[in-house]
Amino acid sequence: MSNQTPRIDPSQVSNTEHAVFRIIGKVIDQPQPTALVVQSPTTNGEMLTLSQVKLSQGSNIEVGSWYEFVCRSVDTGDVGLMVLDSVKCELKEGEDISVSGVVALQQLSAKFPDLY
Repeated sequence: MSNQTPRIDPSQVSNTEHAVFRIIGKVIDQPQPTALVVQSPTTNGEMLTLSQVKLSQGSNIEVGSWYEFVCRSVDTGDVGLMVLDSVKCELKEGEDISVSGVVALQQLSAKFPDLY
C-alpha cells in the first residue's frame, strides 16, 4: 500500500506522477471549513507553505497540529491538493515533531517505497 501512496516532498506536489500521495505537515490556518493552509518540510529542511489545500466538509482538523495527509492533486486547473484522509500525529504536551525526522522519513520512503 505504501508504494501506491508514497510520501513525497511537498515541492513535488504540482509535478508528481502519483495520483495519490502522502505528505506530513502542520496546519497553520483554516480560513474556511473546506480549506487549509499547511506547512510541510522539504528535503532540504525548509518549511513550504501549501495554501491551496481543499478539505471535505465536516473534517475535524485542529490548527497548530501535525498530520499525515493522504492527498491527490486538484484536477480543476488550480495548483493545489485535495485531502482524502488524514491522521493526526498525537504528541504529548511539550513535545514537537522533528523536522529533520520528517525529512529523513521522506527520503527513506523515496529510496525504499515498500517501507510504511
